[in-house]
Amino acid sequence: MRDIVKMAVILLIIGAVCGGLLAAVHGFTTPIIEEREHARFVATLESFLPEVARYEEDVVDGESFYPCYDSAGNLIGVVGNVYASGYGGDIRYIIGVDSDGRILGVKIQEHGETPGIGDVITKDFFEQMFVGLSVEDPIAVGSDVDIVSGATFSSGGMISSVRRVMNLIGERYL
Repeated sequence: MRDIVKMAVILLIIGAVCGGLLAAVHGFTTPIIEEREHARFVATLESFLPEVARYEEDVVDGESFYPCYDSAGNLIGVVGNVYASGYGGDIRYIIGVDSDGRILGVKIQEHGETPGIGDVITKDFFEQMFVGLSVEDPIAVGSDVDIVSGATFSSGGMISSVRRVMNLIGERYL
């Protein structure tokens, strides 16, 4: 009985030390990770709208939209840091739309899709399918964009999300 109590106490101490170390590492790395993600976002924003002088954040239903302005204060476009539903969970992506309502680019940031199948959404050809489409376009399967065979849930979720985001951007910002 004494050995069981001794092993339980030792296991408790080991668990507490490991938990403390994990918490310390998490606390140390979280700001670094957030800073790198922000830098990656700003680089993507600037690749869509190189002439941006300033931008503001507007949160709508848990998604962030950034109206972007040139040095004269004119709206030059909107960038969204938004989500789509995929087979493996949420797909986080950035979409850039110019002031005329045309998609400048779509860039997948994070996903949990199946490697080799659902991750086709990260390929250039898929992201480029949306470029040039407008808030006026239906962004519908078969007429504007295609669903990728084998990744129907992932690509269909992205298409639905892009249509939803374009409607929101058109109504709120353009």
